[in-house]
Amino acid sequence: MRTIYIFLFAALIILTGCDKDTGSMEAREENDPNVLSGQQYVEQGNYEAAIEEFKRAIELEPLMARPHLDLALIYQNNFSNPIHAIYHYDRYLELRPDSEKAEFINEQKLKVAQSLANTLINNSPEVKKVVQERNTLIQQNNDLKRQLAASLKSKSTPAAPAPGPSGQTVTTTVPKSAAPSAQPVPAAGQKHQIYHVVGGDTLTKIAIKFYSDASKWDIIYEANKEMMRGPGDLKVGQTIVIPMIGN
Repeated sequence: MRTIYIFLFAALIILTGCDKDTGSMEAREENDPNVLSGQQYVEQGNYEAAIEEFKRAIELEPLMARPHLDLALIYQNNFSNPIHAIYHYDRYLELRPDSEKAEFINEQKLKVAQSLANTLINNSPEVKKVVQERNTLIQQNNDLKRQLAASLKSKSTPAAPAPGPSGQTVTTTVPKSAAPSAQPVPAAGQKHQIYHVVGGDTLTKIAIKFYSDASKWDIIYEANKEMMRGPGDLKVGQTIVIPMIGN
């Protein structure tokens, strides 16, 4: 940060070199005792003391412009305070509207304003909510991929044949109708079920549990969205409604 400040300070000296030779207002302000002291503190890396010196120069001479420029550079590059930086850049331009450094200052103001805008956007509750919902959907998608991979692996692994008499191998085939169903069965005439969320549950997992189809998670969400802020808003112990649908 100190290197950045010195680089910018050197650029300002180049921009106003001609004015110094003619004893301009800018040159006289740079020779102010408090301004000189503040710049010495900057070179030493003591920015707190430098700020005090520049502020003291402004208190003694409110129409002095140069200390505002030094303060703006410190707040921009050493304290990450864009509000103060923009204020002192603007104050300098108000006092020196015809300054040769106006273009340079406006470039710095634009950089500070862009940095401030990015900070405000990243800290916005709405943006944070969108990012959180996106992360939830990504997690649900990853869970679904793992479940599908495990399901495909289990289906591709053949059952071990049972040994028969005299060393023969007997393969037992279980009819599909005899296989147990993992899907909960509602009572006759019941159009929905009540379910209590457990740890690790997602809408896709619950859809697989009740419908054997992860893509039907939205049916559960539609039935409960009045009490949910989003598809990922599930809490352990929460009671939700599971609509019963036809095969």
